[in-house]
Amino acid sequence: MIADHAASPSPRGESDSWRYFTSRQVREAVAWASDGGIAVHENIYPSRGRRTAHLLGPDEATLVAAARSIGCRASWIQRTRTLHFDLVEDALAAGLRRCGVDPVVSPGVLKRAVEGGKGR
Repeated sequence: MIADHAASPSPRGESDSWRYFTSRQVREAVAWASDGGIAVHENIYPSRGRRTAHLLGPDEATLVAAARSIGCRASWIQRTRTLHFDLVEDALAAGLRRCGVDPVVSPGVLKRAVEGGKGR
């Protein structure tokens, strides 16, 4: 369901620079991206009934390259306080797979797995 590196940071190479973060792991996702990784951060609220996430990266060029690798267009970049791409549907599924996460698994199940079942 979740690759080992999705649950805890590890030294990164090309193949493990992508990491999944739950909706409550905003600071961790931003820190991962700032440190050179690619973060897929689950959004708290769905958009039009669809699951969504943000794609974050260390800089615009790296972020755009990562986004394009999962099917996004460069023009979809969001230049808000935090530079990101919104991921839905196919792009979200591709991003989750890059993180070693099964896109069919619900965000609640992922949250419990990644955060160790806190709050149960």
